[in-house]
Amino acid sequence: MVILQRVYNLIGIAQRAGKVSSGAMAARNSIIRHRAYILLVSEDIAENTRETLIKNCNKQKIPWLGLGNKYEIGASIGKAYRVAITINDAGMADAILKAAEEAAKVAKTMGVD
Repeated sequence: MVILQRVYNLIGIAQRAGKVSSGAMAARNSIIRHRAYILLVSEDIAENTRETLIKNCNKQKIPWLGLGNKYEIGASIGKAYRVAITINDAGMADAILKAAEEAAKVAKTMGVD
């Protein structure tokens, strides 16, 4: 989606900087080991996997976002598809959160759900 393009661009920058853990297991390990600053999950992730990752985030007080589908998230990091990724840099995580908030505001004003 065009509205989320800035978020995807920032994820790509984080990937090139080596600050992304991609895939459900890598994301889970990143959260458990206190490396993650934000979790991004696809809207089409399996419910069990989603619940496990979010439960771990809540326990560690790490923010999370539901974002696009697994192909869009994968494409943003140059992979085939990924259902979950973590950003392991505080500055990048903050930038992604701000860009997502702005995208939500734009979507709301446009009437997009």
